[in-house]
Amino acid sequence: MKLYPNSLYLGLFFVLIYHHPVFGCEEWQKTYETGYATICYPDDKELYSFTGAIKRGFSIFSDNPGKNQSLTKERVDMIVDRVSRILDMFPPDLHFSIYLYPAHREIERVYLRLGASHIFEKAPIAFYSHKAGAIYVSIENITGGVLAHEIAHTVINFHFRTPPPERMQEILAQYVDKHLWEE
Repeated sequence: MKLYPNSLYLGLFFVLIYHHPVFGCEEWQKTYETGYATICYPDDKELYSFTGAIKRGFSIFSDNPGKNQSLTKERVDMIVDRVSRILDMFPPDLHFSIYLYPAHREIERVYLRLGASHIFEKAPIAFYSHKAGAIYVSIENITGGVLAHEIAHTVINFHFRTPPPERMQEILAQYVDKHLWEE
């Protein structure tokens, strides 16, 4: 096989483009594994804030994420299980990343860098990237409902070999929003 100099440059170009830290946890100091997700975050404070924000309802006597490390896993996996049941979709290979950013302005930069969906005129407070297989969230805006909405996009994209159009996914994710906490 004869290699041409231009093909080497082209190959290097693609490696540089696709080996961007936003697609892996390399830029993050820490990771946390749940049954379905790898959570990438800069320090424990962000993970604790995220865990506290995604709980259901409000309780004065809720557990402290700093003292109970398993709370993050329990809450994220419970939301994934709930979303899967609502959608009646149980993809066997479901595993994705969740990137935690302290502020919305950081989500805006990632959103633009990824060239994410064109449904929104501006960056949402959280979004799912099918290409990266990841959810990106702003800790200052995240709730259990917002995370469930993005997990719905994730489940839908893992369930179908060819994901449905974005508008159809949005309808299904909004269905999850409506029925998330029904018993």
